[in-house]
Amino acid sequence: MKPNNKFKKVSNCNYVVVLGKQLKFSLVGIGGSDIVDGNKKLLLALVWQLMRHHTLKFLAEVQAKKFGGGHVDEAAILDWANKKVHSSGKTTQIASFKDSALKSGVFLLDLLGAVEPRIISPEYVTPGETDADALNNAKYAISVARKLGCVIFLLPEDIVELNPKMIFTFVASIMAVSN
Repeated sequence: MKPNNKFKKVSNCNYVVVLGKQLKFSLVGIGGSDIVDGNKKLLLALVWQLMRHHTLKFLAEVQAKKFGGGHVDEAAILDWANKKVHSSGKTTQIASFKDSALKSGVFLLDLLGAVEPRIISPEYVTPGETDADALNNAKYAISVARKLGCVIFLLPEDIVELNPKMIFTFVASIMAVSN
């Protein structure tokens, strides 16, 4: 329903809380009025759980599609990414999602180029040696991934600051859309 007053807005948001509880989210102390009022802390808790739910759901899909239902974990996705980049003729490799080589964004761009060779324009890729170049590579990688149809939750700063959980979900999203 289209809310035209606060009571209807709260009613809609109460339904969001009900749906969240059906998905087994931890929504202790969160009510529809908190969402309507824009309680930042509680909204972030809800959004984080939505993101986590989506990530786990698409990892299960990746598991079914790419691994024939076998167990998918960080090591399997890391191995897939390294093999995909290597098969495209690039030499960049990473040891983990904490590898400092990820900061430059070059590996992620190489991975995206391996998934769809025509999608990367080399003139936009820098060596990523300075913070500004690394940030530009990260922005470009996210833009290209969105163009491929990836669901993206990370920011360019997550790549440059080397946030391994967010980079892991980024690579898993690329894996989910690849052939």
